[in-house]
Amino acid sequence: MDFLVLGPEVNSLRMFSGTGSGPMLAAASAWEGLAAELQSAATSFGSVVSGMISGPWQGPSAAAMQTAAAPYVAWLSAATSAAERSASQIRAAAGAFEVAFAATVHPAAVAANRAQLVSLVRSNLLGLNAPGIAAIEADYEQMWAQDVAAMVGYHGAASAAVGELMPWTSLQGLSQGASAAAASSVSSVSSVSSNIVRISVAPAYIFENQPWLAPLLNLPSYSVLASGVGENWFPGTTPTVVKYPATAGLISGFFKATADQSMAAGVKALNDDIMAAVTANPDGKVVVAGASLGAMTSDREQAYLVAHLDGAPSPDQLSFVEFANPERGIADTYVPAGFHVPLLGYTVQNPTSASPYNTTIIYHQYEGLSNPPDRPWNLLADANAMAGVNHYHLNTEFTSQTQVVEVSSVTNSAGGTTTTYMIPASILPMLLPLQTFGVPEPIVEHLNTVLTPMVNAGYSQYDPTGGPYFSHGQLIWPS
Repeated sequence: MDFLVLGPEVNSLRMFSGTGSGPMLAAASAWEGLAAELQSAATSFGSVVSGMISGPWQGPSAAAMQTAAAPYVAWLSAATSAAERSASQIRAAAGAFEVAFAATVHPAAVAANRAQLVSLVRSNLLGLNAPGIAAIEADYEQMWAQDVAAMVGYHGAASAAVGELMPWTSLQGLSQGASAAAASSVSSVSSVSSNIVRISVAPAYIFENQPWLAPLLNLPSYSVLASGVGENWFPGTTPTVVKYPATAGLISGFFKATADQSMAAGVKALNDDIMAAVTANPDGKVVVAGASLGAMTSDREQAYLVAHLDGAPSPDQLSFVEFANPERGIADTYVPAGFHVPLLGYTVQNPTSASPYNTTIIYHQYEGLSNPPDRPWNLLADANAMAGVNHYHLNTEFTSQTQVVEVSSVTNSAGGTTTTYMIPASILPMLLPLQTFGVPEPIVEHLNTVLTPMVNAGYSQYDPTGGPYFSHGQLIWPS
């Protein structure tokens, strides 16, 4: 789902330069032709068998013939239905593409917008073009949101259609050994799947905190995003979105709520939902999952609960999961608690150190907001971290449990355990554009091998003997 972080230049070009729905429609026609052939075969075979046993051929041998032929007729009929369903679902996927294609901004419109921006910037003497530049950028952001909405809707509809395709069943008796092996394999998978479902928790409250995605909150397709988080991290649940301003002062626009105001509103909304869920189901468990600013908000909710433990849920009823939390990353590294950032309206707050609630922290390696280099003089690490923000920050919450490795696990004096997991990067984020542009893989891999130690020298966690580093806004000199 990288289309979430790609601009309209890429998403629009992908939609308009592909093969379109033609191959899917051709596949649907082929399945319809197969269904017709299978139906004809089933009808013909059944008619022949019926004609044989209804004529002069009677007795035990005729009955045995009917018994032997029955599974074949049944399989042909079932295969006909399966082929018809496949054709129908493929046509549904093709229809989803057509809807997304119609909703996608034409690449020519995007190119014209960018060209107009360049023209205005070049002629922006004394800032006279500032209103025009702002209007062009606003149009561009609308194009971005429109393309993302189209792609999310396409992804959800196509995934639903493909998910309904049923596996073909084998014709029993043709190969007893193979059938037995297949049955054993299916039984094993079913057993594992049911165990995964049973260990799930519910409900899960998901914060979506990116302002440019805010329009998606009111679209049916937004449920696809929330469901994706639920399926990856809380299988078997239906996540609920806790809405709040999710803005950070002037960087979100004029007259927008500051970061502190947004998080205060988020704490109130989240606390109300937590208490309602616990009251409705005292024996259940609630997991609060927050991403980026949402993770910072969930930290503040946890601090609020610690300060009001008398009426708070028990640790058995509540736990927290945080994705890509900037406050535990870049803020914790470079600024002390209590420091105020006027542009954002944001006051740094350390996570509570004595909480009874278990907390899970997930970050992507080299993602500059949640895993910044703590030696900022390493300019290569800085550039790589900025690329990591672009590629990984929004995607952290859509990864899965199978991708993480444990970094640390600490139990505090109140009994709560904070476990930190990292999603390793197989390649430096700064090199990912090379893959996109088609640079041969051996060249990219060689660059990754050469540059990774240089980038890691910017992190004390990877190179602890590499000299001083920043922590809580102070320069630390290793002893």
